[in-house]
Amino acid sequence: MNKDKAKTAETKDKYSVPAVDGMLDIVEFLAKADCPCGVTELSRQLKLTNNLIFRIMKKMEARGYVVADSASAYQLGPAFFSLGMKLHARFDLRRQGRAFIEELCRKTGETCQIQIPDGDRMLVVDVVTPQKDYFLTVLPGSRTYYHGNAFGKCLMAYMPEEQLAKILSGELPKLTVNIETVPEKIKEELKSVRRTGLAYDREEYINGIYCVGAPVFNARGEAAAGVGMTGMANRQNRQSLKEIEKEVKLCAAGISRAIGFRTV
Repeated sequence: MNKDKAKTAETKDKYSVPAVDGMLDIVEFLAKADCPCGVTELSRQLKLTNNLIFRIMKKMEARGYVVADSASAYQLGPAFFSLGMKLHARFDLRRQGRAFIEELCRKTGETCQIQIPDGDRMLVVDVVTPQKDYFLTVLPGSRTYYHGNAFGKCLMAYMPEEQLAKILSGELPKLTVNIETVPEKIKEELKSVRRTGLAYDREEYINGIYCVGAPVFNARGEAAAGVGMTGMANRQNRQSLKEIEKEVKLCAAGISRAIGFRTV
């Protein structure tokens, strides 16, 4: 074990409170459970004593954080839903993402935007433009196709197979000569998005426009949005794109954390 890991483990042990640790273990377990669980099952799964679990559950039940059925099996209660709704505003994608796309715009000098899925299209929910004489304008509220769209590709790359198949079997207009409309070839490109964490629009949606996007993940680990930059293709070169790619990924990771995504 290296020094940093040893220090982290020592800090955790120093501030460990068994009852609190046990309660959090129970909450996290019940949040993933498919059905209510009794004290004995929780004890077996979490390696905690029946007595500790019983006392924790009775306290949480009294405050509405768990509810018990007729067999004394527990599931999370309405108090957690109430807390979740209060946190929802705090973790709102557009509000949380604004500062990050402003910073991305400042660093790249290009228009930056966030898009989310909206049925069979993507929806532009926020845009920040650079302080330049010439820049591309994207209107919030605009709806775009998934294919040929860097932000749409970010979502398609992580969709359930059925949802992806529905989009690829729908309307895939040939917007420019560069756009791909063959479903199997689009799927091949999506493999690259999953591998690199980046998606591109290389003059596919509009001639002369280049986009770099990265997926934003929510608290459930789902791809919830695409974020990145949109600029004029003739302003990009290999070095500038390398820096843009790095900043886009950092922006997406920052927004993901802000809306509750955890990697562990």
